[in-house]
Amino acid sequence: MRLGEILTNHYDDMLQLRESLGYSIGKATQRVRKFIAFCGENFAEGESVTKEMLDSYLQSRDYNTRSTHNHEITKIRGFSRYLESVGFSAFIPGEDYSVRTIRYTPYVFSDYELARLFEAIDNLPPYHTSPKREFIVPVLFRMMYCCGMRPSEPTSLLLDDVNLKSGEVYIRQSKSYKDRRILMSTDLTGLCCEYISRMMPQKYFFEVKTGIRISSEWVSHQFQYCWRNSGLPKRGKPRPYDLRHNFATRTMMRWVNENKDVSALSPYLSAYMGHTEFSATLYYIHLLPGHLLRSSGIDWARFSNIYPEVHDEQD
Repeated sequence: MRLGEILTNHYDDMLQLRESLGYSIGKATQRVRKFIAFCGENFAEGESVTKEMLDSYLQSRDYNTRSTHNHEITKIRGFSRYLESVGFSAFIPGEDYSVRTIRYTPYVFSDYELARLFEAIDNLPPYHTSPKREFIVPVLFRMMYCCGMRPSEPTSLLLDDVNLKSGEVYIRQSKSYKDRRILMSTDLTGLCCEYISRMMPQKYFFEVKTGIRISSEWVSHQFQYCWRNSGLPKRGKPRPYDLRHNFATRTMMRWVNENKDVSALSPYLSAYMGHTEFSATLYYIHLLPGHLLRSSGIDWARFSNIYPEVHDEQD
């Protein structure tokens, strides 16, 4: 049996084992299958997975971002560890195979910028290549901002995932392939009802054509178009994802202004936003205005034990 077939069989067994343990398979399997195909084509007679194979594979790849590179290394590392556990020799890439990523600094909108941006969103003109975008965009971007959703989450919603009576939204297998349920405000739920009565989608809540979901590229293009129409100058590189960031920071700012215990409420925000690690929620404290960072509503001693950098940021 040739190497490609051997690795494919092992990988299928690994996925079957993970599924039996309750883990979701997801789309990330394609990353490992590309590596397996490369090994099968270039090292067909190999009897193990070697460092040479991995190095050759990485040299053949053209990654758009460092994050993509690291994600692929993580998946291959996991497969290599599985191979070792079942007695098949495999090189396990160490942390030196991961490249340092530069974390994007979220664009924090001022009140004025948000008002101007949504004014442009609400006045988006029709365009023949994007049918009914003038109805889709106002609801889509409000859902991202008001619910702190990742851009891919509202565009993945099936029609039945949004309960227009209760305002409950079922988000399926988002980041780390975890499901969660969230509630929309009464105003947003009412807006969604108006949208559905006008658009009458068939499969997805947001559709560019019947049964076809909106792409991330389409979302990004519409956001940039609305930003240009708002007449606002760029202080950085605002993106659709920044609507989610602003939901988090403004929620924390409201808690502080209302003298609420941010440290006690943050886990609820973490669950609502679907963060896999609590530190991802605490990161938003970095983005709060200076006078709020000095508020007694934030227990820095408690946060520093979990995420030391947070404490450093107030200096």
